[in-house]
Amino acid sequence: MRMVSIHNCEEGMILAKPIYDEKARILLNIGTNLTANHIDRLKKRISFLYVKSEMTDDIVQIKEDIPFELRLKTVSSISSVFTDLSKEKQQTKKTITSRVNNFKNLKETFTKVVHELQHSHDHLNLISHLQLNNDSIFEHSLNTSLYSLSIGKTLGIPEKSLHILGLGALFHDIGKLQLPKSFMTKKELTAEEKEIMKIHTELGFEMLRKESDFHLLIAHCAYQHHEYIDGSGYPRGLKGNDIHQFAKIVAVAEKFDDLIRHKALLPHEAMEVLYGYCYIRYDREIIDAFKKAIAIFPIGVTVTLSTGEKGVVVGYNQKYPQRPRVRIFMDKEGNKLSIADFYDIDLLKELTTMIVKCDAVVERRVES
Repeated sequence: MRMVSIHNCEEGMILAKPIYDEKARILLNIGTNLTANHIDRLKKRISFLYVKSEMTDDIVQIKEDIPFELRLKTVSSISSVFTDLSKEKQQTKKTITSRVNNFKNLKETFTKVVHELQHSHDHLNLISHLQLNNDSIFEHSLNTSLYSLSIGKTLGIPEKSLHILGLGALFHDIGKLQLPKSFMTKKELTAEEKEIMKIHTELGFEMLRKESDFHLLIAHCAYQHHEYIDGSGYPRGLKGNDIHQFAKIVAVAEKFDDLIRHKALLPHEAMEVLYGYCYIRYDREIIDAFKKAIAIFPIGVTVTLSTGEKGVVVGYNQKYPQRPRVRIFMDKEGNKLSIADFYDIDLLKELTTMIVKCDAVVERRVES
């Protein structure tokens, strides 16, 4: 299988992985022969897809970091609880029961998510995080939580504390739901609106600290996730060790998701941006842990090597995911090879060879 930008899809390509809607229903199944109508409709829903390719027929189905159905169930639970927290409701027996049930469902679902990640020996797979072309705060919250959990796991944070970290990341932007809805859909906020938007950290803190079911650190993740280690962040301009470690982790995780989803950067490009902020905004140790936790060159993506060769990522070493195995289909002179002449290069062994270009899996957008 090969990963292809939806904007580079062509009629006749055959799906190698199913396409789901937001309710986990299959829209197009494996083996679907894509038509122009399919492609046009999919452009409104997804950023990329997997298609069958003779050069990568031996690639096994890529394991999701959490099952897709569990992911969608978690997003649905997040939506219900966010709605409960953000609305002032008259406390009737019915609303109290509904609220309790929604919290219970989220906790049970999220416990499964933490368990899946904690006991997985694989690096975090970015595929499901990139595939859904969904700008909702609920998807962003789950992605931020998954990234935070992966960082925490790499840093050796115990599972009980990981659960607190994950929930802190899950609810880091809850305060935004008390701001005008237009703020969430506008492509560019005015200077005045940006200042108002900053209040979401304090709003979120006040909402979460009143919840008896939540550890206070969950509220502090909402409060501090825009604080930077050089003191240039908000709302209090905290510096260095005055910022809680969990908030520092959430800050890195949510920025990465923003770069991937809104700036349309590839994983390795987003990682470079994070490193550019080392010692200014973010803690170097946390970014290093994140890099170890994820495979920044997804399997199936097309890459160009420093030798001039071009190929598809077909695997990676568990200890060094940033040095994948690449199947070459174009030689140094730019000649396309026949299938019989394809060959693999293991970048863990070819240490002087680097990936210099990675084909976009999403359409480029103008950066704001």
